[in-house]
Amino acid sequence: MKNTIITELEYLKDYFLFCLVVFAGVFTKTYNAVKKGKKPSLSWFLAEAIVSFFVAVSVYAVCDQYLNLNKMFTYVICAWGGSLSTLIHSEVEELISSFFESLKKLIKTKLT
Repeated sequence: MKNTIITELEYLKDYFLFCLVVFAGVFTKTYNAVKKGKKPSLSWFLAEAIVSFFVAVSVYAVCDQYLNLNKMFTYVICAWGGSLSTLIHSEVEELISSFFESLKKLIKTKLT
């Protein structure tokens, strides 16, 4: 029983650290974009977070599960991968923007 709780806490700690470094990558990418003059919107930030998360999960799967690298080194590589992911960002941003626009139109039609 006690070992199960300790094991669960270790898993939670790993998930927390993973999310922390992924969001650090997202904030780094956001900071760099704002520094270059980009006006971030909510859909832009969500697109960054989604793309960075999936890139980081892919990097994690390769580095941790396949290559068996150190956890902290794997997390750092995940953060780098998440912060450097620009391949499909614009498509995800357009998808999220269109979702919010459709939701806004739906709410307007329901209120009138």
